Amino acid sequence: MLDEKRNTQPDEGIFDSALANQRPVSETFFIDFSADQTIAQNLHQSDEAVQRRIRQFMEDAKSPTQFLFDFQTYGNDCDEEVRADLSLGGIAAIDSTDVLPVTDLMNTSFYTVGVGCITSQNRYAPEVVLTTTNTRYARPDEITANDENLWNLCDDLDNARQTKGSWATTFREYQEREIAINCEQKTVLLDGPVFTQNLITQHSGRELYSEMMQTGKRFIGVIKDLGSSWAISKWTAMSLERGEGFVLCPIQEQYQRRFGDNRSINNWIGSLSGQYVRVVYRPAEKAFAFECALADLSYAVSFLRQDASPTINHEIPLLLETVDWHLRGSNNSQAIKHSFISEIQRNNYRMGVDITNEGNYR
Repeated sequence: MLDEKRNTQPDEGIFDSALANQRPVSETFFIDFSADQTIAQNLHQSDEAVQRRIRQFMEDAKSPTQFLFDFQTYGNDCDEEVRADLSLGGIAAIDSTDVLPVTDLMNTSFYTVGVGCITSQNRYAPEVVLTTTNTRYARPDEITANDENLWNLCDDLDNARQTKGSWATTFREYQEREIAINCEQKTVLLDGPVFTQNLITQHSGRELYSEMMQTGKRFIGVIKDLGSSWAISKWTAMSLERGEGFVLCPIQEQYQRRFGDNRSINNWIGSLSGQYVRVVYRPAEKAFAFECALADLSYAVSFLRQDASPTINHEIPLLLETVDWHLRGSNNSQAIKHSFISEIQRNNYRMGVDITNEGNYR
């Protein structure tokens, strides 16, 4: 029985439930979902039951690192300080975008990221830093000297390339935090969590975080979309009432649970100075989340109220919205990729054709 459990894939139960619940539908299914009774059934029988349980858990939480609070009034004592920092350009917002998406050749990948930094003083002219890189998956001498093990090398290459999205995301997150460390502002907004699993699993990422913690700066990571967030973040956010916030947990504890069998990462997490927390909040109809040091919680909540976008269901900080708008508006990554492939074709036409999406020739 133990061996059977050990060999079971983590998603096997989920996949089995998908097979068990499959059913044919008519061509009009996507026109009128009101005819599908399973939507209401699942909401009432499953999701709402979970929501009630989570709500009770939230209302019972009374510890310094886990509690419900009134989002509209919490941190009022920091309002004047935040207002002054916003006015004087003392708060920087940092975001990034793929300028050249990951482009694979045979043994090499190329990637370019753009990181934007903006304050209230340069809303219309953000500082943008472009960084390009390339990776090599195997040394050429490994390939040429291993006729017998060519299959093994290719298998290793497949495994490495399966993480290409991960390494590019990690590289982008690293560049954002380097800018956060080096900018002159003492309060820095990041698009997404302050701490990411990608960076924590990399030695260079942990070194970067240690450097961040030594700067004395105030870092606030705003999580705009909870769709890919921790399950407990989504569950507690969906259980919030309008105008509420909930301090969920210390981030260090969450990652120590996640990396329970990795002593080096756990020891590093335990050595971090300060206590960072994950917080979910519902300023109006839509819920969001953020991370900050527990000592900066009042400041962070005050800032999120004062700089909230007036756009309905998009009440994220205007500074982040603005830098994102600049990056999106000034970047055409697909055109850049086509130009890059043209250069590949100039040097090796067939390779350039091979890496071009066949749909581009239609």
